[in-house]
Amino acid sequence: MNNTSTPVHYLQPAASIVENADGFIIEADMPGVTKDGVELTVDQETLIIAGKRNAARVGGRSLHRESTGADYRRAFELGREIDRQRVEARLDQGVLRVFLPKLEEIKPRRVEIAG
Repeated sequence: MNNTSTPVHYLQPAASIVENADGFIIEADMPGVTKDGVELTVDQETLIIAGKRNAARVGGRSLHRESTGADYRRAFELGREIDRQRVEARLDQGVLRVFLPKLEEIKPRRVEIAG
């Protein structure tokens, strides 16, 4: 029996990560992906972003190609301060924005001074 499966190749979307008092924001560039083509998974300590590109092709003979039909996949390690139950995501014009909120007990808070 010959098991010769073709390896799957993924593109890693370019990403930026910003921290503020409420949590972390990841912005990942995923052109060619629609909302229905995105899968976001929080698995214990890992956030996995996967995106399936719409491979609309123009008819004719290809003379030059710089883009591939590969799908997107990227994983990020999550810290313990992330509230995994409240993760939110939005896709707008090919940019996936994921909000990873901090646990309430981790957020800075102002302490009132008695006097």
